[in-house]
Amino acid sequence: MCPVVARAGTRAEGHAGSTVPFRLLRDALTNLALPPERQRQELAGTAVTDELALDLENAVLSLGYETERAGIRLAPALVTAVQQLDNTLAAAPADGLWDDTALDQHPVWAAARTRASELLARLPSS
Repeated sequence: MCPVVARAGTRAEGHAGSTVPFRLLRDALTNLALPPERQRQELAGTAVTDELALDLENAVLSLGYETERAGIRLAPALVTAVQQLDNTLAAAPADGLWDDTALDQHPVWAAARTRASELLARLPSS
């Protein structure tokens, strides 16, 4: 069963809104970990590949603020892994990664879904 999904920057159902530590990162990784068809459903009306990458980038940029706000420091190895995933999705626009069909076919997106699931499991819950 897939977890509750919320677009980064929105309140996730079943969560206490701003009391959820690292919510932007949690939401970005949750959406990134979904199968391609669910990604399209959750991000309908957007350029899905762009939105997935931008949501993760925004979450990475918010880590310092979130660490201070939550009073929780993520393990350095986890931060590095999240940054590496973000860097992976910062590929050049001409490489085919950004076509909608790439969600189903491009190995970078398949690897990103797997990695996002792994990282999501390592986030603190409170």
